[in-house]
Amino acid sequence: MAEQQLTEGQKKDLGDYQSLQQQMQMLMMQKQQLAVAQAENKAAVEAVEKAEGKVYRFAGSVLVEKDKTALKEELANEAETLELRAKVIDKQEKQARERLAALVKKLETEFGGAKGE
Repeated sequence: MAEQQLTEGQKKDLGDYQSLQQQMQMLMMQKQQLAVAQAENKAAVEAVEKAEGKVYRFAGSVLVEKDKTALKEELANEAETLELRAKVIDKQEKQARERLAALVKKLETEFGGAKGE
């Protein structure tokens, strides 16, 4: 059985496929990290709600006293930022999945056609 050489287009498509797979893995890791950050933010909001008296927040490696209302506002802003980041990552993931699906279909057609020759 003679081995067929890949065309430049096929080589490019295979490279694109590998690149998209890596991008999907990175997006999944970012999504997991974001989920952890959102859970931490939610826990912090709940802790501040229950707190009586003084509340503190880390500033680097130092605990700094914060006004409870100001801290709630900061946490709400952080939650909003995290939610926006989640939407961006979801959109990137959707686009990458669509490109990956189209590329897989193209590769199956190219290599499926090459087998039949």
